[in-house]
Amino acid sequence: MRFQRVLKKSLLLVTATLVTVVALPVGIGHAAPQQVTVTPSNANAYSMVQKIFLQYGNDGIFTHNNAQKQAIAQRQTVPQNNKPAQANQTESTASLADRIIQTGEKYLGTPYKYGAPSGQTRYFDCSLFVQTVFKENGIKLPRSSREQARMGTYVPRGQLQKGDLVFFTAGRSDGQIGHVGIYAGNNKILHTYGPGGVRYDSMSTPWLDKTYVTARRVIR
Repeated sequence: MRFQRVLKKSLLLVTATLVTVVALPVGIGHAAPQQVTVTPSNANAYSMVQKIFLQYGNDGIFTHNNAQKQAIAQRQTVPQNNKPAQANQTESTASLADRIIQTGEKYLGTPYKYGAPSGQTRYFDCSLFVQTVFKENGIKLPRSSREQARMGTYVPRGQLQKGDLVFFTAGRSDGQIGHVGIYAGNNKILHTYGPGGVRYDSMSTPWLDKTYVTARRVIR
């Protein structure tokens, strides 16, 4: 029985020695004795060796400073996450929407003119303003508000986001779309119509609220 205990202890100590040698970084196995640093990459091996030596009264062979203890704890308790980072599309879309609003703001006060000709920025009608602003941000839209209302995807009024296109009848008796603007967040619309030209208005303004038709999202 005593022989078996001695044999078992010897085998465990040999195993611990082999584990230690395997865990050592390349180039240390045959070097002069030195302090071995415990890192998250080799902490499992050293933890196993420590348990063996503690069981047989050799706990002084390996001593850990605070950093080494933290490495062991990190290896034992922190789950590994090897998933690749994914791009945040929401942040990218929001950034583009902000740039679109900033582009529109540089035209604040530009006069309104129904049927304004394309290719100039001295004055706008509603759909030319929207077309121009989105074109300057790399998004091509048709010229008329009715055609623009066929672009992108439908968005419920309660889910509007900055940069969405919002459409209105603007008092047309036939109920067809006759006005478009850019939703700017906080229930505001950036658009041009009548006196004052390009400006911000609240979506709660009676003539906008009552003539609202739909919204489309063209930012990807």
